[in-house]
Amino acid sequence: MSPNLKSVLAVATLVAIAAGCGTTTPAMPNPVTEPEVDQPGQDLVRYRDSVIELLLESRFASDNLGEPWLILNVAFSGMTGAASMVDRDLVSVRTPDGRTVPLPPYSEFLRAYSTELASAARRAALASQPLDFTRANRRPCAINFMPEPGSGQSARSALNVTNREVCTGLLFFPVEGGVQAGDWRLVIEFEETDAVVPFSLGGQ
Repeated sequence: MSPNLKSVLAVATLVAIAAGCGTTTPAMPNPVTEPEVDQPGQDLVRYRDSVIELLLESRFASDNLGEPWLILNVAFSGMTGAASMVDRDLVSVRTPDGRTVPLPPYSEFLRAYSTELASAARRAALASQPLDFTRANRRPCAINFMPEPGSGQSARSALNVTNREVCTGLLFFPVEGGVQAGDWRLVIEFEETDAVVPFSLGGQ
């Protein structure tokens, strides 16, 4: 291969990588047989397996270390036309020191909202970027595992997702000792498999 051709290919590769760092994520191969994880932007992780496609934005959490609640901006979509159920009781995070923190009962969220969480929830909603999927024909829906008081929304105990819709919203996890920098995992358990989505806080 000539030196000039090598240079052209190198530049093309860098352009392709840079193009993947915007808000709208590039297409990934389909069907997916093994879990795939990439990072299409700063504080943004995309996960895909045979059941679910998920985008996770952790910028607010990374900018607010030490807070008693971890707040994540997420989007779910199914990988097939058949519905896959996301059960709120099977959603959790793993902390850098190995603890498992499940989504709390909605009643606990409401109590915390009235005493310590309202301001952080409003700031997280304002700071969260839209999570765009590559397939523009998906219908929007709200996750609503933890709708804010006064929103007029009812709390869901489960969410059925297919490849025809994308469901977005914030997830709230109480973290004893405060949110710490390091490597975290968002875990969603399914009958077929567990989706384990890695993300880092605090520039780790």
